[in-house]
Amino acid sequence: MGVLKKFEQRLEGLVNGTFAKVFKSEVQPVEIAGALQRECDNNATIWNRDRTVVPNDFIVELSTPDFERLSPYSGQLGDELAGMVRDYAKQQRYTFMGPIKVHLEKADDLDTGLYRVRSRTLASSSSHQGGPAPAAPPAPPARPAGPAGGGYGYPPA
Repeated sequence: MGVLKKFEQRLEGLVNGTFAKVFKSEVQPVEIAGALQRECDNNATIWNRDRTVVPNDFIVELSTPDFERLSPYSGQLGDELAGMVRDYAKQQRYTFMGPIKVHLEKADDLDTGLYRVRSRTLASSSSHQGGPAPAAPPAPPARPAGPAGGGYGYPPA
């Protein structure tokens, strides 16, 4: 499945990159929101049948012109995008290990209209959005040593 995911990401990058270069369009916040949703889907980790954890810390790398255009609104835009990620995660029944954060950064190697998203899962020490972190399984009870401890299928003497 990893090969298919990488192929899809490369194809998406090729198509988006080609359109951005040909039409010199600026990055729009709605494009970033879609990329954040895909980042959640692509990096979802199934912990158990009731819990799928997704990244909660996102860095959106933008070209210099796009960063200069959006950076005055980076705080409000980050909050809006985090809210969109939270709503999407709720629809998909995803959970987070900590608060959702979206940061904008400038990347000198990107052309206008291109962006890159990096993500990671960061645990919060105080409050967890989406529920508590899974606890470690309890240790098995200690069994007394020797013949008095009983054996398979037999109660202790």
